[in-house]
Amino acid sequence: MSKADSHSRDRDCLRKMPTTASGACPPKRVRAKWFFLYAFASACFLFWWLRSLLVRVIFHLPDPVEDATIAISMVAVALFVVGYFLPTFGRPAHQFSEPILDASGNFAYNATILIAVLALPIAVLVWYSRMGRGYFGLAIPFLYQAVLYTHLFFGFMYLGAAQPEKHGWNRILTVSILVTLPRLIISLNGGRFFLAQAIIPALLIAIARGWIRLSAKRLLQIAALALVIIFVPALTRGDQLIGPEGNFQLFMGSNILGLFQDNTDLSLNENCPPLLISLTAKVIPYGLLGVCVIDTAGVENMPATLEHILTNNEPESLNGTVSGTGSIYLLELYVTGGIFAVYAGSALFGFTCRRFVGWIGMRSLFSGIWAECLTRALFAPRGNLGYVYERIPSLVLATLLVVLVVWAGRVLMRGVAAQLHTKDPTLGVAE
Repeated sequence: MSKADSHSRDRDCLRKMPTTASGACPPKRVRAKWFFLYAFASACFLFWWLRSLLVRVIFHLPDPVEDATIAISMVAVALFVVGYFLPTFGRPAHQFSEPILDASGNFAYNATILIAVLALPIAVLVWYSRMGRGYFGLAIPFLYQAVLYTHLFFGFMYLGAAQPEKHGWNRILTVSILVTLPRLIISLNGGRFFLAQAIIPALLIAIARGWIRLSAKRLLQIAALALVIIFVPALTRGDQLIGPEGNFQLFMGSNILGLFQDNTDLSLNENCPPLLISLTAKVIPYGLLGVCVIDTAGVENMPATLEHILTNNEPESLNGTVSGTGSIYLLELYVTGGIFAVYAGSALFGFTCRRFVGWIGMRSLFSGIWAECLTRALFAPRGNLGYVYERIPSLVLATLLVVLVVWAGRVLMRGVAAQLHTKDPTLGVAE
């Protein structure tokens, strides 16, 4: 049996090919488990600890971040790891039938190709509108954002449903390029997250599905790709990488742990906890309802999430973000329930990330959703925890709607074929 056949058998084991005496599948190896954990630890080092290391060891300057704050962050990461390795229970989520997976994958592939015709010129327009303005260029219009994100949604849906052993690799390569290119263009005059939002989910799916085998050479290539994501957008938009005193401005200009340390006594509306707002901001129209909103950065009726509150309190500080101070999920947990919430929430955060890593290793229309959640988790050390999960309800619903449309189309086609067969028995009925 070939390696491709073996991998296909492993992925389909739960549905088709029990291999033990009890009729159950052997435990499935989670291929991306260690890769994601290392990536998360690297993100915490980059966003939290690198600045203190540079300040204390390299430049021998006073560090405003106290040792106790660093210790809290390290304990939180350790508990994330504990939660990450907690045993999981239950069986994998029910998967759609092979014909539905194939048909929905084809639908998503065609949608990705068609929407790319709009997404690419939109990306060029956004890039051009920010010429000479860099990170602080004009906001992307809502219609443009809708097209770009819909393009991303269908691209990741296809990657989740793809089966290279059956359909080859050309489609996967085509979709990966078409999803990445518009966001690469925008990131040249915008935020690096635009580029990361396309590359990282595709990379995670490829590793989890066994399409990319991790080796020393491959890890070096991935590290080089990470450096491209970090430095290339900053260089092309004209950021100052080296400060006037010869320091690394790219890292020294952002004190994320300082946000946590300086705002633990933040005064908040007890009826509007920031964690709850960030978790539900994409589901509940707070702006229209006029509740739990804040005016910040010249924009009215924004959901009162933590980064908006911090920006409103510290308008002179940008901390390396495009329109405000940024945030840190440790503070979001702390203002919810104190230090206990920081530690318990970090463990729960790790547990859910491990579940997502396991789910993207299966052929599924939902894999792209979990991969995007994992991508956002890598940015949670400088963002909100709710940002990781906020889109799950809407994206799951959108996926189910796509499946419903595909299913209805198949039923309609079978009905038409049956009518034609009745009129002319020599015609076959579509399966």
